[in-house]
Amino acid sequence: MWTWLFFISFFLNIIGLFYIRWFLKIIQTINEDIVNLSDMLSDFSQHIGSVYELEMFYGDETLQGLLDHGKDLVTTLQGLDLVLNEKEEINIDEDEKEEQKK
Repeated sequence: MWTWLFFISFFLNIIGLFYIRWFLKIIQTINEDIVNLSDMLSDFSQHIGSVYELEMFYGDETLQGLLDHGKDLVTTLQGLDLVLNEKEEINIDEDEKEEQKK
């Protein structure tokens, strides 16, 4: 009887380990997608900002709204980074400090 319980426990533990491994891969993929999306939106926001600063478009309310919306999206997505982003958070903090110095 104890041997059967041991084998059942052993197989359940093996299945559990494979499930956890699979789940962590899915979380990592989702996390990478969010980081990529955040980077694309940040680039978009910077591009809108550079267009807004041109003399032809300076003061345009539509571009100002797009610029504000892009910044809000970037801020929201940075808050959604799920896991495994300690290294990237440090880089973001360093980038923000460099921008503040300028």
